Amino acid sequence: MADLLYPANASLYYHNELATVVEHAHGYARIDWNPVPITSASLRAVYEQVLALLLSRRLCKVLTDHQMMPPLLPTEQQWLVETWAPRAIQEAGYRYCAIVQAYDVLNQQSTRQIVQRLTEKPLTVRYFEDDQAAEDWLCDTDTPCHSGGQVA
Repeated sequence: MADLLYPANASLYYHNELATVVEHAHGYARIDWNPVPITSASLRAVYEQVLALLLSRRLCKVLTDHQMMPPLLPTEQQWLVETWAPRAIQEAGYRYCAIVQAYDVLNQQSTRQIVQRLTEKPLTVRYFEDDQAAEDWLCDTDTPCHSGGQVA
């Protein structure tokens, strides 16, 4: 496996062939997606690890870099909307998502479809062209993470 290098303000939390999940010192989880075919098991493993990170570190913010990510299949879109996102909002107090737009237009469309289908009002989603703008926005959101979920 290739050496994974991270800046001093980030700590590797999880990695599989599909993505890398990092805990950022500025108080958010970051997902960097790889340009590989998406399998249901790999995708769900990534998101379950993100949820575990949100819970264990009392985080409520996610930066997800979709630049290299292929589009999601409808079954995975449905799982994110109906299962994962409501759990993350309810259990961890997930409140903010910064999405760095994909190069792939089909991924952009599938991502927007997912966001449009989310009816959970506490979740605020913004789209960005680069990760610095996304990080700046997340760092400017100063809401305490533990206020919305059931985290003790």
